[in-house]
Parts: sequence; C-alpha cells; structure tokens
Amino acid sequence: MLQQIPNAPLYDKNPTGGPQFRNWTDLLCAFNDQLTQGPVWLYNTPGQQGLIGFPFNALLVRYRNLTSPPCSGFSPVANRISNPAQTPKNWSMSTPAGLLAFHRPDVNAHLREILTAYGTFLSSPASAAVLNSNATGWLSPTALDALVSTACLPTIHTTSNSSDRESKTNTSDDPRPQFHDLFVSDPLHPTYGFSSWDAFFTRRFRPGIRPIASPSDDGVIVNACESTPVALERGVRLHDEFWVKGQPYSLMTILGALQTNAEEESGDDLDKKRDEKEKNEREQEKEKELEQAMRFEGGTIYQGFLGALSYHRWHASVSGVAEKVRKIQGTYFAGCPGLASRKDLHDGEERKLDPSAPDRSQRYLCQVGTRALVYIRARDRRLGTVVFVAVGMAEVSSCEVTVREGDVVEKGEEMGMFHYGGSTHCLIFEPGVRLKFRDAVEEVEGKRRGHNLPVNGYLAELLSE
Repeated sequence: MLQQIPNAPLYDKNPTGGPQFRNWTDLLCAFNDQLTQGPVWLYNTPGQQGLIGFPFNALLVRYRNLTSPPCSGFSPVANRISNPAQTPKNWSMSTPAGLLAFHRPDVNAHLREILTAYGTFLSSPASAAVLNSNATGWLSPTALDALVSTACLPTIHTTSNSSDRESKTNTSDDPRPQFHDLFVSDPLHPTYGFSSWDAFFTRRFRPGIRPIASPSDDGVIVNACESTPVALERGVRLHDEFWVKGQPYSLMTILGALQTNAEEESGDDLDKKRDEKEKNEREQEKEKELEQAMRFEGGTIYQGFLGALSYHRWHASVSGVAEKVRKIQGTYFAGCPGLASRKDLHDGEERKLDPSAPDRSQRYLCQVGTRALVYIRARDRRLGTVVFVAVGMAEVSSCEVTVREGDVVEKGEEMGMFHYGGSTHCLIFEPGVRLKFRDAVEEVEGKRRGHNLPVNGYLAELLSE
C-alpha cells in the first residue's frame, strides 16, 4: 500500500526533503519505537489537531517532516509540520492495497497485539512522563487551556417541558474555570495526581459538573458520551450495503448478527476444525443474534463523535436493566471503500486518492470497527430496549464495559470508557419509539459537526401518543 501511493508532488510533497515511509520495515520499526513512548502534546496545526493522541495513526498517515530515521529513537515530536498548510495526508489507507490490508482478519489480529502492548505501556507509570508542563506536555498552559475550552462549550440545562433547551453554562460574566475545577485532579502534584497517561485520559468530571437532565423523568433520554452529533437516521434497514459512499446503517452488521461470539474469541483459530456440536451451537447463536437484530428493523440510530480532548467515559442514556453485554473484535485503521477515491482538482492537479476518507467513514466504522454493545431494557416500557454501541476508532482499541448483564442501571450512571484517542458511539432504538431529539441532532445531516453535547445532558424525549 505504501508503494501504491503515486510518486508525484501531489502525494509526496516534503518541504524539508525528509524521508518518507515506502516499505513495511521502516514503518514497523517506527511502530516498535512508539511502544515505549506516550503521545506528546502537538497541537500547532490543523493536521496535528486532527491526530492529537493518535501516534500510530500519525505514522500511517505519514507526517511529512520526519527528521529522524526510523529505528533510531523515532519520536512524534520530530513530526512537527512547519507550515500549517502542510497537513498530514492519509494516502496509504485509500490505496487498493491499503483498503484490503486494513480489512484482513490476520492483519487486524497482529495490530490488536501491537495496540494491546501499547495500552499496557500507557497504563504504566512510565507513560506519565508526557504529563508535564513543557511545550509538548499535556499539562502545559496551552494544553490545559484547550482541554478546558473543550469542556466549557455550550451545554444544556433543561426540563422535559422547556421549549428552549440550550444555554451556556459559562457566560461572559462567569469566571473561567481551571482544569482542576472541572476534573478530579491535584494541581499541586507534578502530574496532577494521575499515575499514568491512561489515568489522565480517562479522567472524571468533578461531581455536579455534568448534571443529569430530568433525572426523575424516564421519558427523557440523556447523552451517553461527551460528543458532537454525526448522524440521525430513522427507519434503519436490517441489512444494507454499508460500504458505499452514503454509508447506510446495516443493523445485522452493527449488532454482529453475522458474527458469533465463538468467532470473536477464537481469533487466529477460525480455520481450525470444530466438531459437529460446536457447529450446531454456533448456528443456534447466529439465529438468536439475527432475531435480536430484527427487533430493531425500522428503528432509529443516533451517532456522535468524541474528540481526543473530550471526556471519554460512557453513561447510561436511560434507566433500566442491562440485559446483554457483548464485545466484537473488528478493524482498527480501515476506511469505507466507497470513499477511497475522489477525482477533483487540487492546486491544479487531479487528485484520485481521498486523504480524508477515514475521517469521513464514521458511519461505516460502526459496522466494522472494534466495538462494545450494551442492551438496556428500559424501565419506561414505551422505550423498549435501547442499545448503546461504543466504537473504538483507529488505535482506540480498548472499549471497557463496567456494567454486567443483569445489572440495574440508572440514567446518567457510568457504564464504561474508551482508553486513549478519539472515538464514536451510537444509540439504537426500536421501531415504534417516537422521539424528538434536540435541534442540533435533528438538523445534523449534511452539516459540519458543531459543539460537543454534554454527557448526561438532554438528548431526546418520548413523544406522547
């Protein structure tokens, strides 16, 4: 896939003449070096802002100013882009070989091993080295200001009867809070009290910062994640061609009706022979998964995106019982094949590969990415069962679920978290459940993503019959 990137100025611009990855050996060496380094704070250009906290993804999109050769102490710090107009391009993932490689089960199995090892490092005390006040540290004034700004975007105070549900928690007359005012932390400690990078990334809001909207009204649905709206679709099909440019939702694929739990857990053993009893059990499990997916045919899906600077814990959108919890292993760096190419003119030259295809593949990733499903049988019977889908994008491969099947969950209660990086999530509702979403969600299609909607804030409510 690296060799399929055209060797032309449009695809291979390098203002400083630095080397480019053109073979797997150099790329894997850089991966190996990254396994013992935490993600540093680089937020100087739009390209860096899109990849903050994603060092492996940054390697794959080939930052242009690689100033240190691979396998010799490679560091993302060396990947600075001197010209803001020179943003990283995701050419390799859009090549024919790249599309095939990042969808292959064996490739993803190896990537899972790499990312698991990286996750282990990020949970270790050594990873806290990037939690400092230097220019590239996550506790630098610039970094803390960006984190606070993200958390202080417009949020919601509402009751189910209010007509205007959006207001700012911080007006011009309010004093601007500091990081430790918003998040559980100790500003007197060198690392603010965080024992590792992962502990910092999965930080908690202080009590009261994100109140639960209408806590006594089970007909009000709250936002499961601190996220910006991506899509709202009603009348979802049971099966659809989700790999095309429009990226329709396909319930059978999202909910794993075509993939059994046995397949998920066996990984590299998929080709091994199994006895007849195991085959029968697998077929029965597929039938159950299909029946469950059919319950949501014609229903509604809402999707939201979590940036790397956002709060990354999940909370229950409704009160009820967790009737099913499931994890599905999937892809990590795959993009939608329908978005891989785009013929247009860029600086007078025809562009055939779309560098932004992975970023625009979020609906598609709900169906192929590594994900966790939590089915909640709502206490309000009019809601039926609501499915929360947590999708780990790129190297965000760890979707940790903290509730178990049979647990009673209250609206706003924590259910799990993502570990490092940006992510996406969905809420799936049964057909016949009539919902009115807040305006920012109802109007999301065809528009750029706006501000974060606060976790536990008003998202939607049941319409009376």
